[in-house]
Amino acid sequence: MCSQVCGVVRNFIWGGKATPARAKVKWDTLTLPIAKGGLGIIDPKIQSEALLTKLLVRGLAPDGEPWKELIRHHAD
Repeated sequence: MCSQVCGVVRNFIWGGKATPARAKVKWDTLTLPIAKGGLGIIDPKIQSEALLTKLLVRGLAPDGEPWKELIRHHAD
């Protein structure tokens, strides 16, 4: 799924065609912050990993959030 999202973003940036007229900018440069000369595009793979980690940390925290109770109820 993540590779498909990356493909959509890359096709949007480079026009989706492998022609000599493609942009001559590396993906690593595009994902740099604007202050460092990039376009500030968030890499979907890194964003996905960050959000999954955040969900895991929140899931391990002891509190009574409804979404945790729902998951626990359906897991049993």
